[in-house]
Amino acid sequence: MAEVLVATGLIWVIYNLALYPLVVCWLARKHPAPAQGAVAQRPDRVAFLIAAYNEEAVIAEKLENALALRCDGKPLRVYVVSDGSDDRTADIVASFADRGVVGLHRAERRGKIAALNRAMRSIEEPLVVFSDANNFFEPEAVQILVDRLCADRGVGGVTGRKDVYENLDREASLGDGLYWRYESRIKECEGAYFSINTADGEILAIWTALYRPVPEYIINDDTAITLEILKQGYRVIYEPRARCREEASIRLEDDLKVKIRMASGGFQSLRQYGAAILGVDGRFAWMFLSHKVLRWLMPIALLLVAAGTVMGLPQTWAWLLLGAQIGFYGVGAYGWMQRGRHPGRLVYVVMYFCLMNLAMLLGLKRYLDASQQVTWSKAER
Repeated sequence: MAEVLVATGLIWVIYNLALYPLVVCWLARKHPAPAQGAVAQRPDRVAFLIAAYNEEAVIAEKLENALALRCDGKPLRVYVVSDGSDDRTADIVASFADRGVVGLHRAERRGKIAALNRAMRSIEEPLVVFSDANNFFEPEAVQILVDRLCADRGVGGVTGRKDVYENLDREASLGDGLYWRYESRIKECEGAYFSINTADGEILAIWTALYRPVPEYIINDDTAITLEILKQGYRVIYEPRARCREEASIRLEDDLKVKIRMASGGFQSLRQYGAAILGVDGRFAWMFLSHKVLRWLMPIALLLVAAGTVMGLPQTWAWLLLGAQIGFYGVGAYGWMQRGRHPGRLVYVVMYFCLMNLAMLLGLKRYLDASQQVTWSKAER
């Protein structure tokens, strides 16, 4: 029994982190999704929708970045939805009105999904690009997104690559940056093979007509938007050449809170959209299970390994495995204690892996406790 538990847990971890990425990238090369041909007519104008809550520190810089973007040589129509903001965000947005920025502000705070649903009713352009206030697009990013979207009638959404600045003054930057580079390659292969599981809501272009209002209690808006597009028979793909950049959270404690919330939202999405995930396509169901569900539940795999190790004592293999686990988690704990002192990349990677799995475990607990909420405390910028 001990050997079965250990083997199950180890196979689970190895499959999710290494084997699945290798398999899906091989499939993307050997069996890519066929293109259905270019759209009949490119959009004559593109909307750029920024979600902002209490972003007075960055919103002016973000708007300058957005106003400088072009698609087919034309400026974008910039919208900002800032519901619930009680700082100067709405006033700063209003000061850009003479440059064509449309401010959509409501004093009541009902969460990001409610704000997006309301804002989308004001979008008249046939194509919309979603963004957040704290990330900044590279000059060609929107053009690349639109070109990919228009190149294939079977594609309903294109998400770009989010890069995280490595900043020694921000504890989460190294771990977040490594994680997003790893995820980037997996998503590129998933999109080439069929469709990605979840777009990045910070850099996502979709056909406006494909947007469906998402229930306001949903936490992970980007997952919901992706699945709603897939339900209508379209794919969502990943384009790494379209890039945006943002700073990581200053404190790892803030990053942990974000990861807990996202993990809890992941389980919620599974319950809400389980039928859609299974019904879209067998390839998509396999990828969602392999990439997302097994990742969200990985703490269970680690607990299986630990339980099997203890049950296997006093056998030699169990002692060796116990020592390896104590050493691994010890390095993670050391990294946490030394996080403000830059303990080294390897130590940081181990610590971040442990942190991510703690977040998954606490996210599962939050979901089972039914303690999700659609509003949350912002991480310190």
